[in-house]
Amino acid sequence: MSDYYGELCTKLYESSKSLSEGKELDFYLSFIKDENMKVLEPMCGNGRMLIPFMQNGIRIEGFDISEEMLKVCKAKGEKLNLKPNVWYGKIEEYKGNHQFDLIIIPFGSFSLLPDALVDKSLTNLKSALKSNGKLLLTIMLKHSGIKEFPDWVETERVQFEDEWIITYKKVQYNEKESMLTTRFKYQSVINGQIRKTEMMDFPLRLYALEEFENTIKSNGFNHVVVHGVKDGYGEGTFFYVVECSM
Repeated sequence: MSDYYGELCTKLYESSKSLSEGKELDFYLSFIKDENMKVLEPMCGNGRMLIPFMQNGIRIEGFDISEEMLKVCKAKGEKLNLKPNVWYGKIEEYKGNHQFDLIIIPFGSFSLLPDALVDKSLTNLKSALKSNGKLLLTIMLKHSGIKEFPDWVETERVQFEDEWIITYKKVQYNEKESMLTTRFKYQSVINGQIRKTEMMDFPLRLYALEEFENTIKSNGFNHVVVHGVKDGYGEGTFFYVVECSM
């Protein structure tokens, strides 16, 4: 059975990527110039960015296609006396009733969209922005040395009290389409017995930075600025954020 960010995957994700902090969070917060600004986070997942924004008093809402992730986001917010305004939704189908000052999609999530959905999604985001609003996107970049794994390889095992969650993966790269597809298998093991198995396909569209800038501009964003964030995910890391405006 395939399940996009199902119970086991979500549990693992939350254990290591619960809340954004440090230089990554500081970068996104730097675009908040007014306490009355309204922010939207499509693909908000477990609220790793959305909840820290709420903790800073910012009006933010979001949506995602993983019910498990949204459930974690809401529960985590409640523990902090917050009520996240999040719902199930697809970015390519988004039709909002409000316009926003800022729209953010951090952590490379935009690369989860296949080419067939990119233009429609960007059109929807553009429509949701105020005329002077900004869209901040991170993407997964093309790089050398991609390793393919045609057979299952164990990648990690994490213990949660009496439960172990073991992760396996297969990796395939289509260089012509710049698609890196990882098939994950998650197994919950208690007392040596497999309680549950989840399968998830995780396709990523890898971009050259200039290629993505051209995609943004062809969808009506006339102003594009690329920011580099050093140590954004921790010491020794680096990522780009593409700032788009009309």
